[in-house]
Amino acid sequence: ISRCRRLARDHEATASSALAFFVLAAAMILVRRLARAL
Repeated sequence: ISRCRRLARDHEATASSALAFFVLAAAMILVRRLARAL
């Protein structure tokens, strides 16, 4: 998650948008791992 520039610092206006970007970054990591496993 630290590889995502947007999550390196907290610039989001609301906690819900920060959480949404965190979830998106976690999903991207999972997709990459699944793609490598196939």
